[in-house]
Amino acid sequence: MTKRHYLSFLSAAFLIMATYISGNAVGFFIKPITAELGFTRSAFSIYLSLSTLTGVFVLPFIGQFLPKFGAKKLLIVGGTWVSLGFVWLAFATQLWQFYAGGIFLGLFMMPITMFLAILLINNWFESKKGLMMGLLNASGGLAGAVVAIYMPMFLDNFGWRNGYLLIAGLFALLTIPNALFLLVEHPESIGLRAYGNNTVAYEDGLGSTPEQSISYTEAKKTKQFYILFAGIFLSAFGGGLMQHLPALFSGIGFTAGEVGTLFSLVMAGMIIANILVGAVNDKIDSTITILVVSACMIVSLFLLATTSSFLSLAILMFVLAFGIGGPSVLTPLVVNEVFGPRDYFRIWSILGMAPSIGMSISGPLWGAVYDVTGSYQLGMYAMISLTVIYGACYIFALKSGPLKKNREESGM
Repeated sequence: MTKRHYLSFLSAAFLIMATYISGNAVGFFIKPITAELGFTRSAFSIYLSLSTLTGVFVLPFIGQFLPKFGAKKLLIVGGTWVSLGFVWLAFATQLWQFYAGGIFLGLFMMPITMFLAILLINNWFESKKGLMMGLLNASGGLAGAVVAIYMPMFLDNFGWRNGYLLIAGLFALLTIPNALFLLVEHPESIGLRAYGNNTVAYEDGLGSTPEQSISYTEAKKTKQFYILFAGIFLSAFGGGLMQHLPALFSGIGFTAGEVGTLFSLVMAGMIIANILVGAVNDKIDSTITILVVSACMIVSLFLLATTSSFLSLAILMFVLAFGIGGPSVLTPLVVNEVFGPRDYFRIWSILGMAPSIGMSISGPLWGAVYDVTGSYQLGMYAMISLTVIYGACYIFALKSGPLKKNREESGM
């Protein structure tokens, strides 16, 4: 592995850090903003949904037109755009202004963070892809853990408006210099290959062969494509819960410091969980990994709904980290395993919409559960059932996918 491979991973890691900082920090804004401006939590959460839904509609176009414009230009424009969006939110006073800000952010936030980061890992790593994907998400977890420690204190001391300005500055710092000095989209453009790629290049330069990959057109004709989409969609509901964890802990009666500690523990747990999930997935069958991740989610949801002990919750946060963080590592790997790398980015530009849709719907739903019942408990019990369903969707796609059939027919 060359120095350039490490630098490309670092470039992707900075993008994931920007995602985690901007995405997870917003959970700490829910209580102070709704309390000061008089919004309900479900109504306020819609601005987060508008952001992700806008990204959903933009993502397929990014998958098709990225080769024309290039990742560098996209990241420079998008980094500037999103940073200005957070500045807008810092001065918002009306609900519609938050909604407009959410749409503004959504146009570029997801395409220049998660999408580009996954693109870089797939372009630069053929071997150890699971480990690198796990390390990628772990870097985001590290950034999220730091934010969880300091953001509550920052908001208490300087207010939520300055909090948005802080996020704007951090987002700009992690994206614009990255595009100018660090990001290289394709290893072939500088005379290198993806790490572990020792085969003859095929169409897309990923070293695949026709028997090892499914075209975008073929993928859309399979039932596995749509079942996997449904599974990915449901798996994102855990991310919706993540947005409400600070409010949930605060509602139990914990201090701002205790809330920050619990949230930082789940983020720190994700650092460990993401690395282990990716590394284990490289060594054993993906089905087993999915079963373990689903079991962690089910157990943690049940205990989260039935305990209010700080010590118990502190321990539980590490289990929850596997349940929430696991799908973010596994999903891109499973998509590659089911359909192959040939048209991966076009396929991912569609399947990658699923977690965004799930997140956009689940955030307000978790808020609505609280608004109606005064607790998040009912939502946790419902999420247990959804976890069983999405785990079954992943396993079905892996066990009956077209790529596996092609390999079995060719004797591979």
